[in-house]
Amino acid sequence: MSSRSKRPRTRRELSRAELKAYEARRAAERRRIPSTPAAEAEPAKTVHVPTEHSFAISRDSEFAIIRSDLQRLLIILAVLAVALVVITIILR
Repeated sequence: MSSRSKRPRTRRELSRAELKAYEARRAAERRRIPSTPAAEAEPAKTVHVPTEHSFAISRDSEFAIIRSDLQRLLIILAVLAVALVVITIILR
């Protein structure tokens, strides 16, 4: 086994900015995919109620998220590079 698996798993508290960004992404997603057919309805006024919930993710899961994001970006880079080469060959 590797030495990584022997380390204790630590949980990192999310900062206020990270929580705010997460909530903004969730709200944007809810606006993008309306749950009711009447999407033109005026949004209800909401009151922010502070909660005592703490969101924390482990270091390993955080690195897994970063790793998957990097893999996705590398795939996009490869596709764009191939498209650039193909377009360069066609336009010569």
